[in-house]
Amino acid sequence: MKKYVLGFLMCSAMALASSSGPVIKVNGKPVNFSGTTPQTVTGRMMVPVRGVFEAIGAYVEYSPVHHRVKARRANETIELRMGDKVANRNGAEIELDVAPMSIRGRMMVPLRFIAESLGADVNFTKATNTVDIFTDEDLPGVKPPPPAK
Repeated sequence: MKKYVLGFLMCSAMALASSSGPVIKVNGKPVNFSGTTPQTVTGRMMVPVRGVFEAIGAYVEYSPVHHRVKARRANETIELRMGDKVANRNGAEIELDVAPMSIRGRMMVPLRFIAESLGADVNFTKATNTVDIFTDEDLPGVKPPPPAK
């Protein structure tokens, strides 16, 4: 009986490990996502908009009325709108494979596109289900101006 219980527990642990979501790291540090976790949609990694943007040093603006997000980092600006497969990068239109979408009330955006559009390198390791994002840490993100007093 103990062998069966031990075998069941081992199989359960393996199933949980394989079903856990991907690990996203920026410059070696794991990105924590509150609420909705990264998801794979039609072969593309979708992430909640703020988590990765802010981890790579981007300033993020979200318009809930227009369902649009704008992110700036250094000299790069990208804009995406929920459900629209056309993004804007520095004024140029770029077609996405997967449009930004809402999952559990969070705007999810394609990870590789947003990271590379803001000057980062992206590597995916299938064996560990890990996405590593590397930025030039000497390049500061564009920060909003301080509030007027």
